[in-house]
Order: sequence, then C-alpha cells, then structure tokens
Amino acid sequence: MADYYFLMCLLPPLPSVLGEKMPLPFAEITGMVKRHVHSSHQELLSAHLLGVDAANWEQMDQGRGLFIEGGLSSREEMAAQRDLPEFIRQFTEEKDRGIHRPYIYDQLWEGYYTFAYAVARRFQCRFLLDYLAWEIELRASLAMLRAREKGANPEEHAILGSFRAYDFTHLIAQARGQKNPLQAERYLDEERLKQIYRFEGSSPFSVDALLAYLSRSRLYSRWEKLGELFDMETYLQYGGSM
Repeated sequence: MADYYFLMCLLPPLPSVLGEKMPLPFAEITGMVKRHVHSSHQELLSAHLLGVDAANWEQMDQGRGLFIEGGLSSREEMAAQRDLPEFIRQFTEEKDRGIHRPYIYDQLWEGYYTFAYAVARRFQCRFLLDYLAWEIELRASLAMLRAREKGANPEEHAILGSFRAYDFTHLIAQARGQKNPLQAERYLDEERLKQIYRFEGSSPFSVDALLAYLSRSRLYSRWEKLGELFDMETYLQYGGSM
C-alpha cells in the first residue's frame, strides 16, 4: 500500500484554474495533513510549511495585515514573538544589530531556504530538493533583473549560491510581456504549477505527491483571495516558496 493512499483520497480536488474557489480553506487542508502525516515525515512537512511562516513574518514585520492561516505559527504567536521558528528568531536578532542589504527580508528568505533545503537533503526528499532549487533560482533571476533595471548591484539581492543551471530567459521574457503586473504574476504562478507537477514524481500517494499538493493548494488559495478587498500592491509583493 502506498504511503498516503487514504490521505490523498481524503483531500479534496483542487480548482483547475487560478482564481476559482477553493473546496476548503488552506488552513483546513494543512490541518488535515498535519493530523495524518507519518511521524517519519513530520520534519519534512514542517520545513515545507515554514515557508508560509516566512511569508507571514515578512508581511507582519512591515506592518501589513495580510496573513495566511495554515503555517506552523499563528498570527497571535507571531505578534507576541512567541515560539518563533529558529530562522525567524535569528533574523530578528540580526535586524536589531543591523542588516546591510538593500532589502533586509532577503536575509529572512535566505535563512528559510537554507534550513528547508538542508532538511530536504537529509531526507532525500525529491520534490523539495527539485522545487526549492527551482524556486530559489527563479527568485534570484527576477531579483537580479529588477536590480539591473534600477541600476543597482544585482549581487546584493542574491539568495544563496547557484543551485542548478536553470535558464529562465524565456520565462522572464514572457512575464515581462504581460499587460500588467497582475498578469505577469499569474503567468509566473502558472509556471510554478507546471513545475510542481513535474517535480512531484510518478507515485500519486507518496510524500512527494503530498507536499506537491500542498504547494498547489497554497497557490490556488492565494489567487482565490483576489476576490477579497485588500491592497493589490501589497498582495503582489506577498510571496514565499512552497
């Protein structure tokens, strides 16, 4: 019997198009997974969901109201700085001493990616190894492009070193060719969905498939929020990787 036959059958089908209504809130989906995940995969799940915490902290630390339920830390815990993940705690200490980077939250994401990738390597989790490497390289390519356009030093926005020799030339050209920032963001998230399907592997009931499902559900949940009232600029800056 495959690892997660029961759980994967229990989880609801996700929308087919970004922007459609989710069958369940993201927090309920992650709650189901937390209750049924094998103890041997608990650390992998935590490393994956800490990406939600990283994104939430980036928002809260800048005084923004957007918060995605479904990570490991609640809004109340973050507001009180109680039981924070280690990489967030280290970031706050470094911030107090002074972070000499053009965008200080690059330091936050570097801490998260370093931790999550180390966990993926230790467990040899194929999905996280492949998807995190792809996401890190995409983030680096986009940051370097924006830095060049502003006449800044691209190296100052680097997140970790080079993982794989990905060529994002066509992807970035297509994103830049969209009519507005929202369509560009949608194009990038549609490409993320393609990569998630590519990296999840051939077994539909493996831990790789389970983590891939969570990555997809977060993207669909993100676009469902477009129907709610909030500042669009804030929304488009809201990221993180799953």
